Amino acid sequence: MKMKLLLFLCSVLWTSADGSAPVLHEDLAINGCSDSDGEFMYALDAEEMWVADFKKGEGVYPQPPFIDPIRYQEGAYEQAVANQQICRSNLKNSRIGMKDVPVEKGKEE
Repeated sequence: MKMKLLLFLCSVLWTSADGSAPVLHEDLAINGCSDSDGEFMYALDAEEMWVADFKKGEGVYPQPPFIDPIRYQEGAYEQAVANQQICRSNLKNSRIGMKDVPVEKGKEE
């Protein structure tokens, strides 16, 4: 049986004015990859703000047209491509490291 390995890295940043106040905003970045696909996305307060579309070769801003647009720095797509290369390298290293780990078939009680 062939196992497909996916690698996902997430980071969450909470911010507040003085440290004692409740969380005002939640910033999320997701970077994930497999051998054939990849995902890189920024979100703010559970709303997608920017997504790398690797098929089109550009960054996409999936924001509704009635808001003031939020833009990320130039080079964000190129950084997402570089992060995908790092993710695939980490995926390869994880496969090498897990090569001799036996697959757990079930626990006997």
